Amino acid sequence: MLAALVRQAQHAGLTVEPGFAPKEIRWMAHVSGGKLTGVVGDGRTGTSYPRCPEMSQPELMALPRVLGKPQAAHFLADTCGVLALLPALDRDGNVKTDDRSQADLAKFVEKHPSYLELLRRASANVPELTELLSVLTDETQLAFLRAELARNGAKPNDKLSFTVGDTDLLGSDLWHAWWRSFRREAFGRASSTDGGGMLDFTSGQPVTPANTHPKLTKLGVGAIAMGASLVGYDKEAFGSYGLNAGENGAVSAENAAAYRAALENLLERALILGQMKVAAWFDHRQIEGQALIAAIADPARLGEEVLEALNLDDVDENEVVLAAQMPEQQEAVAQQRGQKLLMAIRRGERPESVTAQYFALAISGASGRAMVRDWKTGSLDHLAAAVATWFDDLAITNLSGRRANRPKFFSLLTNVQRPKPASTSMDDYLKPIRNLQLPLWRAALDPDMPIPFPAVAKVMEAHKSHVMTGAFTEALGRDGDGIEKGRIYIRMAILRAYHVRKARNQGGYSMHSSVDPKHPSPAYHCGRLMYLLANVQEAQGDDINAGVVQRYYGAASSTPALVLGRLTRLSQHHLAKISRDKPGLAFRLDEEIASVWSALGKQPPRTLSLEEQSLFALGYYQQLAHSVATRKETAAKNQADAAHPGPATAPQSLLDTDKGE
Repeated sequence: MLAALVRQAQHAGLTVEPGFAPKEIRWMAHVSGGKLTGVVGDGRTGTSYPRCPEMSQPELMALPRVLGKPQAAHFLADTCGVLALLPALDRDGNVKTDDRSQADLAKFVEKHPSYLELLRRASANVPELTELLSVLTDETQLAFLRAELARNGAKPNDKLSFTVGDTDLLGSDLWHAWWRSFRREAFGRASSTDGGGMLDFTSGQPVTPANTHPKLTKLGVGAIAMGASLVGYDKEAFGSYGLNAGENGAVSAENAAAYRAALENLLERALILGQMKVAAWFDHRQIEGQALIAAIADPARLGEEVLEALNLDDVDENEVVLAAQMPEQQEAVAQQRGQKLLMAIRRGERPESVTAQYFALAISGASGRAMVRDWKTGSLDHLAAAVATWFDDLAITNLSGRRANRPKFFSLLTNVQRPKPASTSMDDYLKPIRNLQLPLWRAALDPDMPIPFPAVAKVMEAHKSHVMTGAFTEALGRDGDGIEKGRIYIRMAILRAYHVRKARNQGGYSMHSSVDPKHPSPAYHCGRLMYLLANVQEAQGDDINAGVVQRYYGAASSTPALVLGRLTRLSQHHLAKISRDKPGLAFRLDEEIASVWSALGKQPPRTLSLEEQSLFALGYYQQLAHSVATRKETAAKNQADAAHPGPATAPQSLLDTDKGE
């Protein structure tokens, strides 16, 4: 994994030299003619500089001894508090006097001399820094800088740097040679790739290993703001066998900086899935791969027509994406290429030119540590096939008889449980399903991975509650496809995908996306029967369908033999009433019930396991969706026939299909 990240850093042209790292600067102060002339910035967006001076935590700890100062400061760019002694201000612009704010200000005062000392030492080699040092040691100029920052709304912890005349210090290379020399003298850093007694884990070359590795600052999702260590040696166990710190896992300082640079770059734009980030990259054909990975999080980005159509042209291997293109132009090309590749895979094609490899790293923070949750590699064509299979397995028919919208990954994850209460934070809401995000992600990347059964259990818990409170029936009765209806579609999609993958991996009958009269499971037909029996009472016009479902669904789904026979006997009474006014409707309903009983056999099962209850839920939903879609289709046909009557029509009683009509 580390070796792949090092190669990615080289491929992307990232800064990999130890002592240098990208940084975002919120404020820039201008010095000209020996005076400060103003500051530029808005405190919200900053300017990214690819090669800023950087020190690791051990180096920062050693710096006060090197400089003879009480605290350490960064070179050229540090916080407004350290450089300008800017205190924390309240809304009225007054200095905060609470203990924490005053303690922070005291630290700024201790760190400020170290910043000045670094400028003083560097100024012998970089004359521009002499002018900056003169300004910052002038109390009047320093007070002016502080006032300008406060007036523009700067915060003490915002990053600040300087331009001197026409020279943007961070953007120039005037200080690079001095900085390299200073680090060697101060921290004893010779090049670690000039040979050594240990083999680098990432390259296999002899190196002097780095004692510590740089932290990740772009991780978030559980990591502290100071950064999280991907590789660390802070426990006594790492002193075993006479090895100390980084000797236990030899990686040169250069390669440690490289893997960190690559991962920081990837994390900045990584997908957030639940409480983890997914960093994905490719050895080539980056844009097609990124489009496919993004489609798992948001399938709409590949477009419905692409996932449905089967006649796109082959991928154009000669198409060039210029680096000068705008981001939105590159994204459009990415989507186009991803679409073409995905459809080529769906047609069963495996072009020889599709040889790119993908790398997918799932990672999250645990305070000061970065935890690798999953690491997967494979070919790009296998990834495209996995994405296509993922959405095929999740296919479910909606109430209009069409395929429901493909779920976003985060929506799929959160809808396995009940909706989030307004009083609950998102972190607390995700805790019960935290253990599902990784196996679901793995299932998205690998068609042979099962849908985890705990996800089915959570879905069934939420689904039963939804049905028995009446919210399920109410949601499906609304027009359009709103959030509540979408939640039902996602839950049914998860259940179907579980059974589809089980059948694929273990053998057996695969689950259809719509109602299946030939399904071999009695539990599935029990669910179908439950809907049809409730629908009989609804068709009678007593408006008691919700009551039947609410009262009997829970018992019918776990002990169908005790419930369905009784409901069937009651249905005969209701069918007799319906047949007086609508004999055609009564005949159709009775015929549907009889066909399901025929599929069931002699009698329903006495009890159903939780897995069988998921089949019951699918049977109930798919029969409902089929019946509603059929009624809509028939109503539309009747309306069209009424508008354009033909030469002969059947008696109306034989056309009646909708309830009460």
